[in-house]
Amino acid sequence: MPFAVQDLTLRLGRTEVLHGLSFALPQGGITGIIGPNGCGKTTLLRCLAGLLPPESGSLHHAGQPVASLTHRDRARRIALMPQSAIAPPGLTVRQLVARGRTPWLRPFQPMTRADEAAVAGALDEVGLTPLADRAVESLSGGQRQRAWIALVLAQASGTLLLDEPLNFLDLPHQAGLVQMLRRLGESRSVVMILHDLTIAARLCDHVLALRDGRLVASGPPSEVLADGPLRETFGIGFDCLHLPGSGGPVVLPAGL
Repeated sequence: MPFAVQDLTLRLGRTEVLHGLSFALPQGGITGIIGPNGCGKTTLLRCLAGLLPPESGSLHHAGQPVASLTHRDRARRIALMPQSAIAPPGLTVRQLVARGRTPWLRPFQPMTRADEAAVAGALDEVGLTPLADRAVESLSGGQRQRAWIALVLAQASGTLLLDEPLNFLDLPHQAGLVQMLRRLGESRSVVMILHDLTIAARLCDHVLALRDGRLVASGPPSEVLADGPLRETFGIGFDCLHLPGSGGPVVLPAGL
């Protein structure tokens, strides 16, 4: 399994943000993290990436304590795409994606053919090869999201952590990214923060629900994305509608 967490507690300054979390995530597939704003989703993702050390409890990746990994080893295992990432002005898509190879480069040595092949493969996987020499800031929102996902793909890590990869995208771009993310989950472990519960129901193999830094539920979408757990997570009721031929439930706040 990519992550095993036991009694994990984390503080930011004097504030305890995560409270005694315990869960194990399945190997491969897509895990969604859901919960209201400010519940600790991004903090948990950054903790899983090894960027925020817990105050107590244990965090293992593939059976090894994350705290025992060097920065390079951790980056080779776990890739993080932060929310609203911004590329330096003038950087091309290819140059941005090439930064994903940093954990694998030898000091003061240029990229090898294997590195260049990894960059080319990542660009091809997200459909950005024709735009590889365009400046990142010239791309549309959906194209920029794909460029950042290509960066974490070029990093060649077995586990991808994505902070709201669908945020601020219109419906066509969301649909395209959902299809791409589904493909990624076939060969990697993907953990992502999601706000759209219907997309979570249809895309995810496993769901974590947080409220106020505590774990409300962990399990398959059929168990977590139900009225009881969602009511406990968000404090309101939900209707989980199964439409004929829709391929999954539609999750809406009750009464809409």
